Parts: sequence; C-alpha cells; structure tokens
Amino acid sequence: MTNMENKGQEERSGMMIGGLIVLGIGILFLLINLGIIPGFKVIWPIIMIIVGLALIIGSFSRSKKDQFPG
Repeated sequence: MTNMENKGQEERSGMMIGGLIVLGIGILFLLINLGIIPGFKVIWPIIMIIVGLALIIGSFSRSKKDQFPG
C-alpha cells in the first residue's frame, strides 16, 4: 500500500470512530431521557472507565501495527 492509500484509510477509520462516539452519546442521552438507565450523575464514572479502557486498548493495537507493518 502506498503512503497516500494508507493515509486515506486512516482518515476513514478516524471518521468512523468519531461517528460511533457521537452515535453512542446520542443513544446514551436517549436512554437517560426514556428512563431506561439512571441519570448522568450516576453513570458518568462508568463512562470515564470505558473511555479510559478504550484509549489503553487503542494504544496497544497501534503499537502492534507499528511493530509489524503490513
């Protein structure tokens, strides 16, 4: 893969992740408004834990890609 193709693939991946984050936040607020899950005061620590774990896992997957290009 050329450098330009790789950059385009990374850009699409970033857009998809951003879209999924916005979608997830929208679903979260909808569920809170419908009373299905408790309010934001109760759930924000869980959100912080999930975001932290996602960042840690993402950093591990990026470091593996850097070690084994292909």
